[in-house]
Amino acid sequence: MQRRQVLIVDGYNVIRNNGRYAHLGVDYESGEGWNRAREALINDAAQLAQEHYERCTVVFDAAGNPESTGTPTRKAGIDVIFSPAGVSADSVIERLAHDAREKGFEVVVVSSDFTIQSTVFGGGVASLSALAFTEDTVVVEDERRDIARRAANEKRTIADRLDIETRAKLEAIVRGAGK
Repeated sequence: MQRRQVLIVDGYNVIRNNGRYAHLGVDYESGEGWNRAREALINDAAQLAQEHYERCTVVFDAAGNPESTGTPTRKAGIDVIFSPAGVSADSVIERLAHDAREKGFEVVVVSSDFTIQSTVFGGGVASLSALAFTEDTVVVEDERRDIARRAANEKRTIADRLDIETRAKLEAIVRGAGK
């Protein structure tokens, strides 16, 4: 029986604690680059989830945004949540982890935040640091590139898919010897 696993990612924590997203120009003063960093993280989480998890949610802290409703949106096959106004991402992550465990899922939370680790991981939830998350996404990315590279180098003609005997008979027909 396949394990039912859920991945929950502490979005801003991973971005802040991970060099993979620093090159995207995140400027903490001006706020520039956050969209690029969020999109890159969402793509990484979606790619990793597609390979290893039944469900995935990336949570970003929007507690200070009075317009945030906390409504999940689907992007790249995963759920993305900006926490509701007045509610921290940590609280959303704790609730998601608890609910998933109650439904019988194995839960993996990606965060390097000590508070979230001590709160969530006590309930039988596995942890993955921001750096380990990156290592896993890079491995999946490299595997996919390798598969694409091999596929591009393979010949994709009908003749390549035929056994030798059938190919010889067809070649004889083409040359007029098979009449």
